[in-house]
Amino acid sequence: MKIKLLTRKNCPNCNGLKLFLEKALNNKYKDKIEILEEEQNRDIVGELIKKFNIQSFPAMIKGENVLVGFQPSKLINFLETNA
Repeated sequence: MKIKLLTRKNCPNCNGLKLFLEKALNNKYKDKIEILEEEQNRDIVGELIKKFNIQSFPAMIKGENVLVGFQPSKLINFLETNA
């Protein structure tokens, strides 16, 4: 099961997180993450928002583990634990 990354099109933190994954982490987790942009996946993203009570973007979900926001140290820890 892949990590789900919930994003929005015009979200600076979402874009920063994606750039961090690509450049700082050299796409190390690219094959382990499924990016779900809200505008293109309204039903799926809407269900996950309700299920996990997500109130801001970006958000990463793996099983019952959720990380909301973009803080590099927490992101790395989440990826190392869940990927």
